[in-house]
Amino acid sequence: MTLRAQDLRPDRKFLLCLAAGIVILAIAAGVRILGALNDLWLDEISSLRLVQMISSPLAVFTGIHHDNNQYLNSLCLYFFGPHGNWPGYRIPSLVAGIGTVALAWLIGRRRNITCAFFAMLLLGFSYVMVLYSSEARDYAALVFFSFLSFYTLDLHLEKPRWQTACLLSFSETMGFISHVTFFYFFCAVVVWSGWRFARSNPGCKRVLTSMLACHALPLLVLGLLYFVDVRMVVVSGGTQSSLLKVYADSLAWTLGSPAGLPVPATALLAAAMFGAGLWMLRRERSDLPVFFGGIMVFPVLMIMIIVEQFEFAYVRYFLVSMAFLLILISFLLARLYQRSPVGKGICLLFLAAYFLVNGWHMMTLFRDGRGHYVEAARFMAEHTKGSLVTIGSGQDLRFSVVLEFYTPEAMANKSVVYYPINSWPREGPEWVIFDKESLEDPVTSLTQFADAAGNQYELVKVFPTAPLSGLHWFVYHNCANKPYHEPAPTGQ
Repeated sequence: MTLRAQDLRPDRKFLLCLAAGIVILAIAAGVRILGALNDLWLDEISSLRLVQMISSPLAVFTGIHHDNNQYLNSLCLYFFGPHGNWPGYRIPSLVAGIGTVALAWLIGRRRNITCAFFAMLLLGFSYVMVLYSSEARDYAALVFFSFLSFYTLDLHLEKPRWQTACLLSFSETMGFISHVTFFYFFCAVVVWSGWRFARSNPGCKRVLTSMLACHALPLLVLGLLYFVDVRMVVVSGGTQSSLLKVYADSLAWTLGSPAGLPVPATALLAAAMFGAGLWMLRRERSDLPVFFGGIMVFPVLMIMIIVEQFEFAYVRYFLVSMAFLLILISFLLARLYQRSPVGKGICLLFLAAYFLVNGWHMMTLFRDGRGHYVEAARFMAEHTKGSLVTIGSGQDLRFSVVLEFYTPEAMANKSVVYYPINSWPREGPEWVIFDKESLEDPVTSLTQFADAAGNQYELVKVFPTAPLSGLHWFVYHNCANKPYHEPAPTGQ
């Protein structure tokens, strides 16, 4: 039998799908790069300060003991060295974020090509995924290694081989090194793989052997990390919020948290899609509901167990759950798309709304970044008549760290003195800064205030941030330090 030339040509449909996938991946990479081209914010700066206090890479694991120390990110920051306000610190997260979009394609492709496209689109253009793929922290790597572990385990459960077992162990180990909250995902895959092995391999010995081949190494690494670091970690603090509220927020942000639509309504929509996805998988007689149920439940259980020590919960703690919920939604949309023309229409309307909502937040990220800290510092320097810029604030820890980082770049020609809250001079500092969390609107009713000594201050400038990272800054000027007649804004 002889092969004809046309038999060796790649399938045209395959080439079109490949080209479309590459275009989607390139656009997803582009929006992440744009999202990275802005000022570093408090948590990134704090991570840089932590690694500047150590003398060896090993101390990342044994010498910091701080909740803002995320091992893989800290190692990268340590080896990059000090470069000031440098977007290059975010390169590892960018690589991981782009890789996550590619893995979304592979995970979806395990079902069908339609599912692959939906998974790539949802993960590629989720505001939350773009945000955490473009800042110098380890949340992008956490999602990447979770996806890689899921994909590898899915292959291994279908056809067990030592190669996939080794890759799974490596991926899970790197997941723990990227962020210890990988433990939530690890619990879900242990339950899922145990369920599958128990059904397909009769006998406790064979089940235990299969489980150890997949999960023994990462479990040992977790134990070592707990011994040398996790048990001694100090929590730096934050804004207290109820677990139920944060979980509802995370469900809403999975879909993009549309402005004007109440969070509970969006959260209920996300929960309904989660339920519909589980129902669909159950009808297929798949055991994936074991995993998807676990990945949504285990983070809540773990935070509830350690709530006395970990009083602060944020949307980013549920990032892996949100990423896999998007994968499940892609399964659901693909099924709906393939059923009928009406289903196609519903899917296209959903995608249009999804892109609109998430695109709106991305535009805010491109415009405001994670705060305008350099701009704020330069503003105060340029509007100070003398050579000395005096600053106070409403929260010493946040502002002293950020101002110390940015003033050498933004106020190079002037001296800067920061006065702690209880040490203001009698005449007061010339500038006072207050802040608000990023999820709040960048508006304030406090357009004027007086300090304890009676000095009057007026709001002169607002520096907003995009949601979920950074802080809104409200800059006030001492009325005794005239001239300054710029009108005080009341909003963004």
